[in-house]
Amino acid sequence: MMTELGIVADDVTGGTTVGALLAREGIEPTLCYDARTMADIVSPDEDVIITSTDSRAMKPEEAYKAVREATQSLLSLGATQFSKRIDTTMRGNIGAEVEGMLSALDDDYVALVVPAMPQSKKVMIGGYLLIDSIPLAMTDVAHDVRTPVVLSDVRNLVQSQMKQKVAYVPVDDVVLGAHTIAAQLLLQQARGCRVFVIDAATLQEIQWIAEAVVDLGWKVVAVDPGPFTLALAMKHSSIHPSPRPDRSVRTKASKFDKGIVLTCAGSATKTTRMQMMRLAAEPGTAVLSVDPMKLISNKPSVCSEEMQRVKEQARQILSSSSHQPRVVLLAVDNALEDKLPAKPDELTKISGLPAEEASNLITEKFSEVARTVANIVTPERCAGFYLTGGDTTVRFCKAIEAQGLHMVDYLIPQVDQSVIVGGPFSGTPVICKGGLTGVEETSLQVVNRLFDEQHVQINQSEKATI
Repeated sequence: MMTELGIVADDVTGGTTVGALLAREGIEPTLCYDARTMADIVSPDEDVIITSTDSRAMKPEEAYKAVREATQSLLSLGATQFSKRIDTTMRGNIGAEVEGMLSALDDDYVALVVPAMPQSKKVMIGGYLLIDSIPLAMTDVAHDVRTPVVLSDVRNLVQSQMKQKVAYVPVDDVVLGAHTIAAQLLLQQARGCRVFVIDAATLQEIQWIAEAVVDLGWKVVAVDPGPFTLALAMKHSSIHPSPRPDRSVRTKASKFDKGIVLTCAGSATKTTRMQMMRLAAEPGTAVLSVDPMKLISNKPSVCSEEMQRVKEQARQILSSSSHQPRVVLLAVDNALEDKLPAKPDELTKISGLPAEEASNLITEKFSEVARTVANIVTPERCAGFYLTGGDTTVRFCKAIEAQGLHMVDYLIPQVDQSVIVGGPFSGTPVICKGGLTGVEETSLQVVNRLFDEQHVQINQSEKATI
């Protein structure tokens, strides 16, 4: 059996989000960090493969090339269905990446941009993307350091990033069902359009869009955060869901919890700060705070001293045989207290680098610290990893020599559960969470899900041997 569906995400967290949506329905894909090595780690009977190009903050021409090459790799594995996974807040090089994917495919492929993710309170009406009823450009994403978004009108946003003519199907047509949607798509195609932006506010409407293109028999690139990709996948008989175990959600600790969960927060949104402060206050949590400004100091000794300090503190915490922590929380200091992140000019002043390079350096150095702490925890004691933020996730997983993630479920949408593939921590459960996702108690639920996964894996192994 060959791969049927190939998905290209612009960062790892995006890949885990769509992968977890599929896994919840019994389709467990593997996410690979490097498209060039997919064939080495993916089993030949997997229906779905996801790869991340880590291209969200690239220059458009670089993102185009990265997605084109990833698509070609998926084609070589036999994929015939494709998805260009995009950020729920439209950050990144969406237009360039869609064109990059289309350039690698036959001319009869079309791209349908369906940005809605209703289960995360993200809907598109009248061409405008709303996040919990707030226009996109009025949310925190407008102030994103690396990839700010200043337009709420998705049609104009996508058109501004690509050469191809972009068509639009409004909610007035979508709510009338698959037949009307199909008629509108045919009309726009006759006008020479190959890229379509489509309104949707509910999962039912997304289902109708999927029905429309399946009924038309079109070869489609799904451009979306995940729900449209899932809807299309479930309508293709060549993709085969499997039964999945039930998983609970709890906030209270249990006497049956064994091992240590390593939590890594390498950046701080308001949501992350709220969640990390709640987790830090929980009995059994040991906190390791990292000063990100010291990690990027233009004086090398300052960085090495900070990394050594955290290493020694971790050793002290984990050396006791009788008082092991339940959770080790490693976080930049502004994820643990009400402290504003450094402004771009401050990053430049301290590091001597452009602000974007300095921001990347923080993530790189933080991931080195996290790897050191993980090694002190050891694979034998590690119950799982809780990683927040896409950049932190990919850098950390690469730092511990993981080659990919096998997706198994989600806690809530965009709080995604998987298992490490490759390296000394292979088989270890991991939950990746976007920085803007969840409520205060989400951090407790994540930790407990990781502890519970030990029992799920044991039960699955027992069933497999019966």
